[in-house]
Amino acid sequence: MASALDNPPTSGPLATRKQTNPAQYRARIQYIRQPMRSIRSILRMCLFGLTCGFSHASLGQVCLDLSKEPAVNQSFGQAGSSISLSGRTTYRASTDLCPVDGSYKVTDAVDGSCFMYSWHTIPEDHTPNDVRGNMMIVNASDAAGAFYTHPLTGLCSGTAYEFSVWGVNLLKPGICSDPVLPELTISIETEGGQIIQSINIGTIPQSSTPTWQRFSAVFTAPEQVEGVVVKLINQQGAGGCGNDIALDDIQLKQCGECRPTPVFAPEAFSPNNDGLNDDLVFHLRGANAFNLTIYNRWGKPVFTSNALDQRWDGSQAGAPCPAGDYSWVVNYQLTDATNVIRSYTKTGRVLLLR
Repeated sequence: MASALDNPPTSGPLATRKQTNPAQYRARIQYIRQPMRSIRSILRMCLFGLTCGFSHASLGQVCLDLSKEPAVNQSFGQAGSSISLSGRTTYRASTDLCPVDGSYKVTDAVDGSCFMYSWHTIPEDHTPNDVRGNMMIVNASDAAGAFYTHPLTGLCSGTAYEFSVWGVNLLKPGICSDPVLPELTISIETEGGQIIQSINIGTIPQSSTPTWQRFSAVFTAPEQVEGVVVKLINQQGAGGCGNDIALDDIQLKQCGECRPTPVFAPEAFSPNNDGLNDDLVFHLRGANAFNLTIYNRWGKPVFTSNALDQRWDGSQAGAPCPAGDYSWVVNYQLTDATNVIRSYTKTGRVLLLR
């Protein structure tokens, strides 16, 4: 027999403003059902992408390995400290108690008297164990679009990362007849605007008490030199009553070990002074330590170097080496996104042509 979970309502308090697929609907039902009375309910909640726990839910994609320290950790400081978001947001900075549309405020508390007591009173931020920590209050503008941008530096190409942010809907329920709920999208992009990963979290629901939720997206760092940024986008732009949120603890965590940066070397070279491929050149980006040894067919070293810009001209002690196959071993070190130095070894072969 079909249950209410299988047939989303089209009207009433559980209906959404937009068409919702059954999986999304079941996830939302599991989120609002309180209390959960069985292990089966908890397992079902896990299967729909929510973090099992006693307090806040996590919506979006989740990284399985979060043992490393965050590469980005924006908690907005503490009360009395000065923090600049210049270049991070297109919204105006506000010093008013209640920031108006299109503006934001970094503060350690939210005053519930704002806008005729329509906002929740939030006496402290989300960051655990801090003293008078700040959060970012965002009163959305009437135009949908990105409202917060954060550069992601030091990424390891081909490695997975999780970006996350905690948020809470500031609007109390029962205040507006047709409340506008913030609809958040996390977009990971290159600086040139190419989308690497984009996930729409959906609307952030109202709650009788202010409830922080964790939103996240997992992406793989691209194989390119161009910088990467993350954008928080509010899809709502209709104005009206609501569309106000508080954000805190913006983090980027590495999901696994950095994949070694590839070592590029030609398969053959011809040291005949014709100006074409006369030297054997190795290419390795970002190495802070490098050692190369080239061996002849009998396993004896014919060339060593600890500098990437030092090339092999096919000679040993000034005498030309014979044509044939040579093997090489490169040992190098890289600093990953968490500032840990890691060592790698790469081997290969090259054909010397005469």
